[in-house]
Formats: sequence, C-alpha cells, structure tokens
Amino acid sequence: MSNEALLAEYDHILPTLRARGETAARDLRDLLSSDPTLKVHSVAWRPKSRESLAQKLARPDRSYTDLWSLTDLVGVRVITYFADAVDRVGELVEAHLPVDFAQSIDKRRRESTDFGYRSLHYVCRLGDALPPHARFEVQVRTVLDHAWAEIEHDLGYKATEEIPLAVRRRLSRLAGLLELADQEFGAIRTDLEGYARALPERIEAASVPLDGFSLAALLDRAEVQALDALIASGLHKELGDDPFYPDYLLKMLVASGIRTTEDARRGLQAHERAIAAMVEPYFALTEQLWQLSPKQMDRIPRGYSLFFLAHAEVLRTSALRLEKIERLARLYRALDYPDDAKTAHHVASLLVDAFGHIGLRTSA
Repeated sequence: MSNEALLAEYDHILPTLRARGETAARDLRDLLSSDPTLKVHSVAWRPKSRESLAQKLARPDRSYTDLWSLTDLVGVRVITYFADAVDRVGELVEAHLPVDFAQSIDKRRRESTDFGYRSLHYVCRLGDALPPHARFEVQVRTVLDHAWAEIEHDLGYKATEEIPLAVRRRLSRLAGLLELADQEFGAIRTDLEGYARALPERIEAASVPLDGFSLAALLDRAEVQALDALIASGLHKELGDDPFYPDYLLKMLVASGIRTTEDARRGLQAHERAIAAMVEPYFALTEQLWQLSPKQMDRIPRGYSLFFLAHAEVLRTSALRLEKIERLARLYRALDYPDDAKTAHHVASLLVDAFGHIGLRTSA
C-alpha cells in the first residue's frame, strides 16, 4: 500500500482512534486510581499527528504495507513523581492490559555512556471497532525523565550519533545528574516517611523542632485533642478531621516563640484555662470586625487550641498593656498585615482589650 493510501486510511479512522484513545486513557486512570497509595502526576494521551505519520512513512529505512504495523498511532503517557512508581504502574499495566511483550521495551536500561529517552514502554492491543492487531503505546516515566524528553525533542535530535562529541559528553553527564536526582528524590521521600513514623515516640520522649511533620504529629497528641474538643464543645460544634491551616498555624506558633513540640505541650498545660476563656471574646470581636462567626463553621478544625496558645504566649510576656499590644501587633504584622502596621496595631489593641479579663501567667 502506498504512503498516500496509508495516510488516507489514517484520515478515515482518526475519529475512531480518538474515541479509543480517550477510552484507553480513562481506563488506565481508573486502573491507577484503584491503588490509593499510588500517586501519579498525570495521565495524558494523543493520536499521532498526520505530519508525524507522514514523516515516519517517508523514512528510507522503513517500509510499511499496513497502517497497523505502526504501534504509536495512539499514545498514552503516564508521568509519575518518583522512579519506584514507574515499576508499580508497570505492574498494573502488565496485570490488567493486553500487553504485546514482544513489542514492549524498558528504555530506562542503558549503557553508562548512553543518554537520551528513558521510559517504560508498553505496546497494547487497542480494542474493539478496529482490527485485532491494532495497538497503542503506554509510556511510563518520571517527571524528570519527561522534562528530559521534552527538551530533547525541542533540541531536535533523534539519535546520539547526531550530536557532536563534546556536546554528547555534556549530555551524558547531565543524564547522570538527572538519574541521581530521581534517586535522591526517592530517598528523601523515604527519609521523610521514616521521620513521620518516628515522631509520636520522639515527641513523647523529647522535644522536637516544629515543622510541618511534627506539627501534624502534635495535633494527634491527647492534650491537643482534649483542648480542641473543649473549644468545639464551648462553641456547640463538632470537632472536625481537618487541621486549622497548618502552614499559617506553624508560622504563628514560631512567630510567637513556640519553636518546639515541648514548648507547645508546656504552654497548653500552663494556659489551658486561659485558652478556653479566650474563645468567646475572640469570636465576639471577629464577628464585629470581619463577620466571622462560629455559626459559619460546619466543624471546628483540629489545632484551634494552638492558635489561641500562640496569642496566650505573646500576651503573657508582659504585664503592661502597651507592651502586650506591641508584641501582638508584631505577630499580626508578620502574618496578616505585613504592609499595614496601622491595622495590625488596631487589631492587636482590640484583642488585648477583649482578653483583658483573662488571667495569663506572666513571665518573670
């Protein structure tokens, strides 16, 4: 069959290819979502463009008598965050899709002197409404390998031999760095998971610097949960599962001088009654200033006790009203009003007045 006839056939079956490609991508997304621990960056698909097909058919080193000899008329691409997820996607593909193993290849494996395209590359049967030997490609690679492939494509070379030797050496070094980066990202994730698992025991035994992970573990502590539940009960609300804006809460705690889990635990113990007493006057003020009321909340977020703890820590540092206002204003400038010192001072003044009747243990 001539190239013109093959292109005409392609034009005729393109609507069917699009429909089957969309179905293949959707089925693959559903398959990957069946594993809740597997997180992928994206699943995308595309039909081969007519221009690309024409160029491939015109190559002097290839001869195609059948359009379905081409396995990439439809391509589905799965981009993962980490290298180990590529194998996990591959396991699901091999277990559930009609893979043609004779045509499939693991293009991640290469000699140390090579560089270029890295992908787990499957060829699968395309499905109904097309000839039984119609196939599509599934490419699985990491975000970093995808970035390499996109830049490689933009540079316009197809083979290593096309590149001058000096540039080849530079690209080979860069490919090694990207592989190392993939490995390091995986190792960092493993280290963070181990750090998070060990935190409950570490917090119980010693003080741990506050960060996103230790804050999450702190919210699960009995003393935090008990005071959160007390606040929710006082507002006649249920305590929810979601935390109170962790990034904001972390900044507030550190800015108030609470820099470790032990600082927070000790503060909760010292100011438990004061924190419970701060809730009602705080919301009376926020309803007046910003129309923010507990009535608008379905549930009280976890960690709200730490929000009030930060205020208590700032206010306990001096017996002087003026000093309390200045310290609280600095906190609000750091968080909410970086370019509006006047408003920060005004809000701080109102809060100091609102909390004025609450007995806070003042530092010596």
